[in-house]
Amino acid sequence: MSWLLAITAHAAEVRLAVGLAKLPYVEAGGRSGLEASLAIATLAQAGYQTKVIQVPQARGLAMLKDGQVDAMITLTPSASDALFYSQPLLYYRNRAITLHGSGIVLTQPSDLSRYSVASFQNARLLFGPDFAHAVARSPNYSEHADQDTLNRLLLNHRVDVVVSDEFIFRANPTQTDLNGQRHATVSYALLGSSPRHVGFANVYLRQQFDQALVQLKASGEYERLTQQYRQRYQLPN
Repeated sequence: MSWLLAITAHAAEVRLAVGLAKLPYVEAGGRSGLEASLAIATLAQAGYQTKVIQVPQARGLAMLKDGQVDAMITLTPSASDALFYSQPLLYYRNRAITLHGSGIVLTQPSDLSRYSVASFQNARLLFGPDFAHAVARSPNYSEHADQDTLNRLLLNHRVDVVVSDEFIFRANPTQTDLNGQRHATVSYALLGSSPRHVGFANVYLRQQFDQALVQLKASGEYERLTQQYRQRYQLPN
């Protein structure tokens, strides 16, 4: 129980690893953004102060495994068997996004095989065999590390479909084509939503976090923070 004594002795501070800025979930500095704010508010509900350490995702995971931080956001249970995972903090909204004027209608993942598609890195490994099979038959499928690249490809008619989290797509600063024109888009929920968890180095802190998350939702603060960021970035409900 030495880790419990350490937590008590250090003024109830939790070192939280947060990834680099990814609007609307994480903003510059790591203490704001929808996902970061929900995690910090939940830790406060549990009685902890939060020391945010903003580092790239891979570095943060290594720090958590090495005991250099106590927790990390934006994880899934597949990240490591050695960690303890909270209940879902929120769900990423995976969507296939097209331009409204394209005439494209998508009803199932297999429809993607008819169009040029761009997505984020490793997407073909995350969305199951139907998605992987469809994009393998796509006339042009590509994956990109930068969300801005996805926005630009779609808005400038370089691809037919972008597969992305809808909130990240809409919060990205690039919302016009190279001529400064805005384009209406349509989002299709072909791929469901993906839970994102907070990972912890010990089970006691994870249990406290889960209890506090229930309390945060019951108090209305969870919904208040969610609506705050939806309004800031003009995101759909």
